Amino acid sequence: MQTLRRLVQIVSFGALIYFFVLTIGQATASGRLVFGTAAPVDTFFRIDPLLGLSTMVAARKVIEVMLWYGLPIVAITVLAGRFFCGWICPLGAALDAADAVIYRRRRSAGRRQPYRNLKYYLLFAVLVTAVFSAQMAYFLDPIVIITRALTFAIYGPVQLGLRALASASDHASFLMTNRFLPDDQVFYRMGILFFLIFAGIVAANAISRRFWCRNLCPLGALLGLVSRFALVKRLVGRTCRECGRCLRECKMAAICDDPKDCVAPECIYCYSCTRTCPTSSTRIVPALSSPQYHTELSLTRRRTLQALGIGVAWAALVRTDWGAKMARQSKIRVSSPQLIRPPGALAEEKFVNRCVRCSECMKVCPTNGLQPALAEAGIEGLWTPVLVPKIGECTQNCNLCSKVCSTQAIQPFEIEDKTYIYIGTAVIDRSSCIVWNSGKSCLVCDECCSYHALYWKVVDGIRRPFVNEKKCTGCGICENACPIQPQAAIRVFSFGDKRQMSRQEQKRWGRGT
Repeated sequence: MQTLRRLVQIVSFGALIYFFVLTIGQATASGRLVFGTAAPVDTFFRIDPLLGLSTMVAARKVIEVMLWYGLPIVAITVLAGRFFCGWICPLGAALDAADAVIYRRRRSAGRRQPYRNLKYYLLFAVLVTAVFSAQMAYFLDPIVIITRALTFAIYGPVQLGLRALASASDHASFLMTNRFLPDDQVFYRMGILFFLIFAGIVAANAISRRFWCRNLCPLGALLGLVSRFALVKRLVGRTCRECGRCLRECKMAAICDDPKDCVAPECIYCYSCTRTCPTSSTRIVPALSSPQYHTELSLTRRRTLQALGIGVAWAALVRTDWGAKMARQSKIRVSSPQLIRPPGALAEEKFVNRCVRCSECMKVCPTNGLQPALAEAGIEGLWTPVLVPKIGECTQNCNLCSKVCSTQAIQPFEIEDKTYIYIGTAVIDRSSCIVWNSGKSCLVCDECCSYHALYWKVVDGIRRPFVNEKKCTGCGICENACPIQPQAAIRVFSFGDKRQMSRQEQKRWGRGT
């Protein structure tokens, strides 16, 4: 069973990498994904019960794709225990691999850890934050953490290395020509931060095996609560010699000082105890009840109230942060004129409640224009996707971001609909535009505009460019192509955002009806 578990871990982690490669490499010229598989590329986010529960509570809406994918994980946990952490979780697999490669000489003691209950308090904080329509799960969810690390900290350097290899060797050029990676080098903000977060979780293995899983993971805490009712249990027969080998080998310190006893919410069914038992007295079998299988949690009322208070405080702070303020005459955030969201994104107050900062939309963006937000949306919108036209525009023939959003913070849309999906408006800076400022000829913005939103009028005897706000969707291609750099003479601003309108209302507005 332990060999089978390791095989499943390898397959699970390989699936994560496979889906990752699909989202960054297999995009046709029309902007449509060629998946080559029946499973959606965001499968891991769909099956994550913590993301599903917190997002649906925050959004006050049932998200069907997350509900139907997440329920089987919960059901199997009720039947077979906290298997997800030991068998499927890719972050858990990475920690096991690090433990085998880096910390193989170290074996932690089997005694209980002083911070074991911290993950439950973090879970309570995450859920109470969601009750007040705010997001906190993205800080601590393991699927999000490892995907962000791959996207922001590993993807770019790996691509850079492969590009160097391809340029040095003709035999390696297939890595680029066969669309394994995009032609242009990708860049992301704060890549070093997300790398340090992931590296810190791995480094914590020096304290104890799976330190993150034992003490900090709220997803593990949620599954641990559900697994208290599991029908599959660890049982120890009378032939046990109490040699203590199982205590030393237990990855989660789930075995008590008496090796016959086990703390149910901590066991991840790794089968290390059954493999190491010299008398084969340890078994993991179906059982309705067992005095050896302890389900109680030693949570204190004070710590629980403190966790709930932290959740309420976080929700209150992010909802009253300057980045949450709306303009008086519209529902546009006033925190930053550069708050440009992906096309199809929900209205801002709903978008930040649903977005789990998984980075899927950012890594699938073919122009690299979607970046994690810094201060554009305040604390409430930290790390949510924003379009940075200076890096890359929202290309006309693309709807990839809407296809990989598990929480539907970006609503599905067809490419033909983009003509009437307004995410901003381009504005010409007449003080720096060479046509307005110098009277010279320049047609770059007009020639590159995908929506023919530029028109010309004679002013002071010279033809000068103007922006038709009914046609301009805020895609940013004009800002990206403008020869005036580093600050373009035509820039996209968020006051043209019409996300508070329905699709039909935006279409009628664009047509002037």
